Amino acid sequence: MPSHRAPFWCRICSSPLPVLALIALAGNTDALVMMHGKQLLAVYMTGDSTRISAALLQGAWDKVGALLCVVVSFLAGTTLAAWIGERAGAWRAAIALMLTGLLIAFAIPYAGDDWPLRATSLIAAAMGALNQTRADQSGVTFITGALIKVGRHLAAGRYGDAALGMARWAAWLAGAVVGAMLDSHFGSGALFALVLFAFAGALAAVLTRMSADPPADSSRSSL
Repeated sequence: MPSHRAPFWCRICSSPLPVLALIALAGNTDALVMMHGKQLLAVYMTGDSTRISAALLQGAWDKVGALLCVVVSFLAGTTLAAWIGERAGAWRAAIALMLTGLLIAFAIPYAGDDWPLRATSLIAAAMGALNQTRADQSGVTFITGALIKVGRHLAAGRYGDAALGMARWAAWLAGAVVGAMLDSHFGSGALFALVLFAFAGALAAVLTRMSADPPADSSRSSL
């Protein structure tokens, strides 16, 4: 009898692992940015927005300009990825991850011990694109929101859902730890690892999509 078991890549795709991998990638990136980005954040725009208000009060217009550049870059990256994703259909994840990897790769030539604005802005655009990988997720790297949901699940006694939410936090933490370790050994060269990770994710998404397409039935039974 023919097996109706889902292909391996489809089973992986339907599990929490892809989202956890994306969160780990963002945590890794955030750790590197915090060590090299000169107080500019590339993953979360909340901190940059708060710093814009502080810089406005201080009249530090150069800081305002730099922070606005990062925020606009994030918005541009996420908008571009969303626009492409709406037209790519089932290929959305692969294209968004490829765009993420390319944007990080473009930042590598500018990344030294202290990253200039252009490097951080490119990485911010990459993180914006990363958050559009899953159309069913409002933002895959929003750990604060994940912890809020954990609290709701715990209060409602949904411990399995709470465990999945904590897995998101653990994935972020693990990614940040790996990022710090890579930085201690390779410095800004650790960005190469992020590029490879994103491209590997894009390849996995392609394999998943191809596995989901059933082959044409060329062996119809005849009487």
